[in-house]
Amino acid sequence: MSLLLLIIIHTLAGAVAILSGFFALSVNKKSNTHRNAGKVFVLAIICLGLTGVYVAYSRSIVLSLINGFFLCYFVATAWTTVSKKSGTVGKFEWFALFSALAIAGSLIKFGVDAANSPDGKISGFGPSVFYFFAFIASIAAIGDLKLLLNRGITGTHRIIRHLWRMCFPLFMSTAAFFLGQAKLIPEPIRKIELLALPVAAVLIAMVYWIIRVHFSKRYQKTLLTTNA
Repeated sequence: MSLLLLIIIHTLAGAVAILSGFFALSVNKKSNTHRNAGKVFVLAIICLGLTGVYVAYSRSIVLSLINGFFLCYFVATAWTTVSKKSGTVGKFEWFALFSALAIAGSLIKFGVDAANSPDGKISGFGPSVFYFFAFIASIAAIGDLKLLLNRGITGTHRIIRHLWRMCFPLFMSTAAFFLGQAKLIPEPIRKIELLALPVAAVLIAMVYWIIRVHFSKRYQKTLLTTNA
């Protein structure tokens, strides 16, 4: 398969991921429509991540290579959180923990390399970007470890784990397109305040739903009944 074809597939997967992700956020969370949109989103992110890994490897862009795996890790753990029986753990959860630790370690290593490089960057990225994603990976690893120590996760914590692990790859995809590929946006609307709106919208939606699930007893019962 040619690199150009992979880039096209990668771009299309990103578009499908962003559209299905925003759609899933906007519909009733207990509906089949939400679940089906979530399935499309997961498949699109996995395709986006794996093609991104190959494209990044071909172009020696280490941050994009690691983040391609990171995207797959996020949606895989998000999906299994609600698809598996609550309060259970297995081999996958151990694999997820070691994956998160490997991702965090790799990002820290390349962050240090970037800081020590002549121009302070690796493939155009400074150490702060590597450290930011390493911090997120560390939080994810802590969540995986806690899940294993508790022998599973139940209640609202289960839903919150699902929420943020679905929303963060949507944030990554949205930021990569609207901010990372701003040159593709028509010039009349290529303004940072406009390009940042969809990126900020994902974070706002994520915080909103986490707070709503955590503090709304009525909504907790609805979600927990739906995802039991």
